[in-house]
Amino acid sequence: MRRLALLLAGGALWLFLAAIPALADGGPHVSAINNGSLGISADGCAGCHRAHTAQGPFLLNAADEEALCLTCHGASGTGSTVDVMTGVQYTLGGDGLRDTAILGATRNGGFDQARIGSSEVYRISTNTGALRTKVPVLASAEDVTSAHLALPENGLTMPGIAWGNGAVGSGVGPALELSCGTCHNPHGNGQYRILNPIPNGSGATVAASVTDAALPPAGDTRNYTVIQTVATAPLLLASDVIAGGYPATAGDYFHRGVPWNLRTNNDAPNGMSATFNVEITQWCSACHTRYYSEDDGTNARPGENLYKYQHNTQSNRACTTCHVSHGSNAEMTGTFSSTYAYPDGSASASSRLLKIDNRGTCQACHDPTGTFPANSSVGTVPVPLVP
Repeated sequence: MRRLALLLAGGALWLFLAAIPALADGGPHVSAINNGSLGISADGCAGCHRAHTAQGPFLLNAADEEALCLTCHGASGTGSTVDVMTGVQYTLGGDGLRDTAILGATRNGGFDQARIGSSEVYRISTNTGALRTKVPVLASAEDVTSAHLALPENGLTMPGIAWGNGAVGSGVGPALELSCGTCHNPHGNGQYRILNPIPNGSGATVAASVTDAALPPAGDTRNYTVIQTVATAPLLLASDVIAGGYPATAGDYFHRGVPWNLRTNNDAPNGMSATFNVEITQWCSACHTRYYSEDDGTNARPGENLYKYQHNTQSNRACTTCHVSHGSNAEMTGTFSSTYAYPDGSASASSRLLKIDNRGTCQACHDPTGTFPANSSVGTVPVPLVP
């Protein structure tokens, strides 16, 4: 795997791997364990912190925050089934550790590699003229072209700017030091994906809560993959995915469940919460303040010279419809996409965490010519789990 040896940078930090125990889903990130309500004598603190021999800030048992998180969630970690670096979830072994079998591709892509079928998109037009799009899962991982974190492993550089953050007319947005803890609360808080109600450094003053599902029973984990269904038959647990016989390449990155058909549903995990689209958009907007819009793009935002017109982010157009939050392997090789500048005018060929190559995200929902025939299709019918 590309540059994985760099995960060993700092030498001794990986020697601490054995100190972090394998735990049930939620692991050390369960608030009831860390707030003392289940007893003051809990030992979980020692999994991540040292009082006198810490190797990183905040008394961390590793060189820095990312290094600590990757001891469980990295490509070589075993303490969690979720590998945020290569964008997959593994099955849970009988010993409570990560098994070698891949359950599926994670919804958020990966910081180093991802399996988003950005060049294998399938789209049909319904008899009412609506467009339905599927972005399948790749059998093999590809290097990411954009990520929320610029790490040695992915070789990315980025301005580190919270684009659109701040008051109307205040410019492109402030620089923001991102880390895992910017978005997530490692001690747990009952939020979806332990998201901080107010991302650190965002400047937001109103908390954005995102509904979560209950923790799974002992010996099981949640389903963190794109293998999603509707709320009436949810695949909430990894065991549900296995019992359903879904292969690791099942699922869709673009706003649909499996098996794939003409229906539409919100982007909530397995359709659990009808409020998810609104909640996750509000959460993303804590940093990307002026990316939020209830307009259809025809009215200029008063007092704004840069983020003047905005795509609607309401209804079934949540931020996570078009973007992943960790990293995307989409390619921006087209004449216009490869030179698509950042809001401050600096050059960039970044995929902007999008799920489809170039600006195919636009054509996933739109036919500006108004000529695409009803009940016709573009692309190769995706496998497996086709209609």
